[in-house]
Amino acid sequence: MKTSIIIFTRCIWLYAALCSIQTACAQCPTSNTVFGDGEQIRYTVSYNWGPVWVDAGLVTFSVTNDLFRGKPAWHLKGTGKSFASYDMLFKVRDYFDSWIDPGSFQSYSFQRNVYEGDYTLLNTLNFDHNANRVIANTKSNNNPQRTDTLAIRSCAFDMLSAVYYTRTLDFSELHPDIKKHITVLIDDAYYDIYIRPLGREIVESTDGKRYRCLKFAARMVQGTIFKGEEDVLVWVTDDANKIPIYIEAKIIVGTIKAYLKDAKGVRNPFSSIVH
Repeated sequence: MKTSIIIFTRCIWLYAALCSIQTACAQCPTSNTVFGDGEQIRYTVSYNWGPVWVDAGLVTFSVTNDLFRGKPAWHLKGTGKSFASYDMLFKVRDYFDSWIDPGSFQSYSFQRNVYEGDYTLLNTLNFDHNANRVIANTKSNNNPQRTDTLAIRSCAFDMLSAVYYTRTLDFSELHPDIKKHITVLIDDAYYDIYIRPLGREIVESTDGKRYRCLKFAARMVQGTIFKGEEDVLVWVTDDANKIPIYIEAKIIVGTIKAYLKDAKGVRNPFSSIVH
């Protein structure tokens, strides 16, 4: 159970890999007709505890209009929380905040606060676009604070801006034999992953609604969680909202599934619902 709850808050970000369904550099910047102020999306995350599937926690995404140092910005938020019934076993409270330019999706600032059992992590990314650099500060309870300076890569994203940028792209043409890549800045390093479209399928959500979806596979970075294969499958609504309905991730110690719980304040009708 401990492993499942540590991982579930990270797994939900993996659908950011879909950002490269078209050539990413050719798509920067982009226009947003997909999400708006007040949108909130929640996911229930389950883990296979032996032969039994256990609901481990809840992940929430939200977006609001905001100002960052006097400039208009999208304020993107993500939270991951273990359910109260599991807090005695292993308590998780993870918080993510990102402020981005509404037009270019360039990051202004990113914060990540992780509280997982007796482990804590604080990571901040401050982007200086005039100097083309990002200052990364990272501190955990078992490592002192370290500061790194990295060059800003073209069309690289923080963990949250990648998620929302993904949804603005044109998914109309799918080619299963083509792999696309995306770069995400996590803590103090850039990581490159790829995705591969697998076509269209109808997926039933936990509320009984059925959605026409685009399906993708993602190859993740090999390490302590993933094997470095096409470890993640994602089903995204085939409509103007482009919201992930279902995510399945194979990890070294089992499988994690994330199900859409509800979506509020969405900008467009769910035209992908099958009646």
